[in-house]
Amino acid sequence: MPAEDVEVTVDDRERGSRVVSALEALGAKVLVERLEVGDYAVGRVWGFERKSVDDLLSSIVNKRLFEQLRYLKRAYQHPILVVEGSIARVLKRRRFLPSQVYGAILAAIEMGVSVVFTENYHHTAMLIYTAARRVKRATAKAYVPPSKIRVVKASASLPIVQLNLLSSLPGISSELAHRILVHFKTPRRFFKATPAELRRVPGLGDKRVRKIIEILDTMYQPPIDEQLALKGSEGGELEGEGERRGHQR
Repeated sequence: MPAEDVEVTVDDRERGSRVVSALEALGAKVLVERLEVGDYAVGRVWGFERKSVDDLLSSIVNKRLFEQLRYLKRAYQHPILVVEGSIARVLKRRRFLPSQVYGAILAAIEMGVSVVFTENYHHTAMLIYTAARRVKRATAKAYVPPSKIRVVKASASLPIVQLNLLSSLPGISSELAHRILVHFKTPRRFFKATPAELRRVPGLGDKRVRKIIEILDTMYQPPIDEQLALKGSEGGELEGEGERRGHQR
């Protein structure tokens, strides 16, 4: 397969994965950055959540799988769950029924997330690279990196508006906003919480809490150009009033 000038964005937590080196060997330009959603992305078109079979089973147990897939579905036009490895081999050493695994896979498909099985990391890289080639051929537009999910339609549901409200804060991803709302139940309770209460949410460390408190408690100061314009406007009004009083005399 001839190499093409295609770009794939890789989450920085996947930096050491052999998929990355395989993508580079195929000729892809790999951009490493923190992705809010997914492990690999081609623009906002293809988003890939990569899991080994062991990872898949663990995420079913801790119930994180469908939370991750919900965000993947919202963030990308074509969300893909990549399951890497042999299910039969892993099931021999883990206490899982095949029906549990395939039930979770069918549930993912019902959510609108496609599920692709690959034999190993090289095949995973080939899948992602092929998706990047398809995007390259379909459009000449420049790559737009994924960002925080924003729904601006007036018809957006209340939960989406609540998620976007919290994720507008620096350092708060949509996934973390979801955990915050699950913990506090309402945005108001979150905004009224003390620093100690905020730290009880997994993922809200000291640095994020300090930044949130700084944003909420710092007195608003308009930009300097707006302040000057406001003062000029007030001065003009005072001068006009003085002139009117002079004429009246």
